[in-house]
Amino acid sequence: MGKFAELKDNKEHGKYFNYEKAIQELIENNIGVIFNGLEFVKSEYQIDDLRPDTIAFDVERKSFVIIEYKNVANKSVIDQGISYYQLLQEKKEAFVLLYNKEKGKLYNVEEINWDETRVIFIAPSFTVHQVKASGYVGLPIELYEIKKFEDEIIILNKIENKSTPLIVSASKKKTKIKSSIVITEYNEDDYLSGKYDTQMPTTQTRYLYERLKAEILRNFDKLEQKQKKKYVGFYSKEDGSAVCTVEVRKHKIMLTYSTIKKGIVPLSDFVRDVSKIGHWGVGHFQSEVKNEEDIKKSLPLIQKVYELKVKSYTTN
Repeated sequence: MGKFAELKDNKEHGKYFNYEKAIQELIENNIGVIFNGLEFVKSEYQIDDLRPDTIAFDVERKSFVIIEYKNVANKSVIDQGISYYQLLQEKKEAFVLLYNKEKGKLYNVEEINWDETRVIFIAPSFTVHQVKASGYVGLPIELYEIKKFEDEIIILNKIENKSTPLIVSASKKKTKIKSSIVITEYNEDDYLSGKYDTQMPTTQTRYLYERLKAEILRNFDKLEQKQKKKYVGFYSKEDGSAVCTVEVRKHKIMLTYSTIKKGIVPLSDFVRDVSKIGHWGVGHFQSEVKNEEDIKKSLPLIQKVYELKVKSYTTN
């Protein structure tokens, strides 16, 4: 369990902080401070027969996040998490229309990284069973404990579940939960063989990708690799945030540095701003990797994002 955020509670919450509404208002009013890259979209917006407490959008990952608040340890946390994740996957158009209306922006369904959607629960405490179950259901469900201390200081801690998550075997790419939701496990070999796209990398491009992957994992030991449908991501083991993503095309590799902050990865002949250009992967800055020299050039830039996200997290 690691410290995630510290905030000053305002007087209007006072002794009523333990009520769900007070927690919700505190988080929504400070969402960009607490969760880097998130922006508030809507409170208690009903889609079908469900009404999530908070709908947010991860600008960096280009994905939706549902946040739910609990006053006490609640048995329905995992069931709710499954229902909300299913809602995100089945009602994509509704979420995109809501975002476009509230933010005055124009995204279409295909531009959203639905692989990166997640559900967050915030409560004063969780049971041991809830913590274990959150890892075994195989869904991106995150638990955060919120505590109030003297001088109106609020501490938000992410619960780190150390149990082994449910993994779909290589022979069975899909597993059903409650016969209503399908979890897809993407496979690196399938990705590189062109199963999820029409582009299959040449032998030379695949070799270059393997070299890049090896260098990333060797140099940044707090990262783990996750295969997505359209790209390979390298994520922090601490909080799951993306540090860089890699799109392997037929003759080249597109490396995206997973930050939206200008100045972290300086623009150059090697780095371009793709914030206004359609692209797969997480982040606004991208390099084309064509040879091993480009891999060497990319590592110090990945290091900048790594220090911003991983090192700053572990030292807080």
